[in-house]
Amino acid sequence: MFIYNASSLKFISVNVAAISYYGFSRSEFLQMSLSDIRQKDASAPNSEVIKVDYLNSFYDSGRQKHIKKNGESFYVQVYSHAATFSGRQVRVMLALDINNKVVSEHKYIELNNKVREQKRRLDDILASVSDVVWSAYADASGFIYINAACKNVLGYAQNEILNEPLIFFNVIHPDDVDLFKAQWNVLLQKQRVNFEYRIIHKDGTIRYINNHAVLLPSGNHEPAIINGIAADITGVRMIEEASRENAKQIEAIFESITDAFFAVDNNWNFTYANKAFELTTNAKAIQLKGKNIWQSFRGLEHSKFYKELNLCMKNKQSVHFEDYMPALKKWFAINAYPSKDGISVYLRDISEEKKQQLKIQTQNEALKEISWVQSHKMRAPVASILALAEVFNVDNLADPINKEVIENIRKSTYNLDAIIKEIVQKASIIKD
Repeated sequence: MFIYNASSLKFISVNVAAISYYGFSRSEFLQMSLSDIRQKDASAPNSEVIKVDYLNSFYDSGRQKHIKKNGESFYVQVYSHAATFSGRQVRVMLALDINNKVVSEHKYIELNNKVREQKRRLDDILASVSDVVWSAYADASGFIYINAACKNVLGYAQNEILNEPLIFFNVIHPDDVDLFKAQWNVLLQKQRVNFEYRIIHKDGTIRYINNHAVLLPSGNHEPAIINGIAADITGVRMIEEASRENAKQIEAIFESITDAFFAVDNNWNFTYANKAFELTTNAKAIQLKGKNIWQSFRGLEHSKFYKELNLCMKNKQSVHFEDYMPALKKWFAINAYPSKDGISVYLRDISEEKKQQLKIQTQNEALKEISWVQSHKMRAPVASILALAEVFNVDNLADPINKEVIENIRKSTYNLDAIIKEIVQKASIIKD
C-alpha cells in the first residue's frame, strides 16, 4: 500500500509489503514519486493520478505495469481512494500483484492465436485438397468435419452434409451398398480399411470413390471416431476402361488377321500371340505367355530369325527379312518392330510364293535350254538334211550316190528326232 500527495504524487508513506516487494528502502521511497515505480514505456494511462475531489472516493485504475529496484517489471491491479493523512489531502493506493495471471493470459492468448492460425492454415490446406477429408462418429450418427471438396466429389456442400449426415451414405450406388457396409464392419474390427465403391453424384452421374479410413477407438468416455479420405478416381477408372476397350479392339484386330503375330518383352518373354501364330506353330498362346521365346522354340540360335530379332531388340530399329523354318518346313516373310517394352513380330507364310518362284525359275531355265537347243543343236541336223537334199540325184534315182545320201538323211533325221524329244521333255517342265 502507498500513501501519496494528491498534488505532487510524492510518496508520504508505504507499508512493509511495498518495501519488501519493490526492493526500495522506506527512506528511498520517501524520496520518490508515483511515476518512479511505473515502467517508463508503459502504454497504460496514469489512472492512479486522477484527482478526485471528494473524500473516500474510490477508483479502479485497472492494470498497470510497475518496476522494482532491480529493474524487473511486473503487472499490478491498482485501486485508489481519496483520504486525509496528518491533516493533508492524500490518496491511498493498493497494488495487487497479478503478474502470473497476466503472463498466463498472454500465453493463453498467444497459444490461442497460434492454434487459430494453425487451424486457419489447416483449413486453407484442406480447402485446396481435391479429395474429401472427413471425420465422423463411428456409429454414423453425425460428422465432425468435412472439407469443401465434398461439393465437387459428392455434389453436396459442407453444411448440407454436416446438417444431414445420412447424405454421405445415401449417395452410395445401390449395387455397392452391401460392399460398403461390409467394409465399414471390417473397419470397426481392424481399425483401418481401404476400399473402392461407386456413388451417385447429386447431378446424377456415377462416380468411383476410393475411401481410406482409420478408426480412433473410444476412450475416457469419448465416442469412437473415424477419419477418412475419399478420393474421386472416376477419371482413372474411365481411362482404364477405355484402355481395356482399346486393348480388346486391338486384340480383335490381331485375332482376325491371317498373319501370325506375337509380342515379347525386353526379356524375350511372350506377352501375346494370336490365333494365326497358334495355328502356324501348333503352340497355345496361353501356355506361351510369360515364357522365353528361345527356350520355347529351341534350335533357332543360329538362324537368321534369331540374328535379325536380336538386332531389332538391340538397335531399336525395325527389320524386314525372309527365312526358312526347318522345324515348320515353311518360308516366312518376317517384319519386326521395336517398342520401349519389347518387340512385335509379324510372320507371313510365303511357302507357296517361294514354291511358285522356284517353279518359275525352273521354267525359265527350261526355256533357256530349249532356246539353246533350238538355236544350236537343231541347226546341225537341219543343215545336213538341207545339204543332202541338194546332192540327191533326182534325174537318176539309180545313181549309187543317192543311197549314201538317203542313209545320211536317215541319220540326220534320227538326230533331229532326238533333239525334238528333248525339247518336248523340257517343254513339259514349263507346262507343269
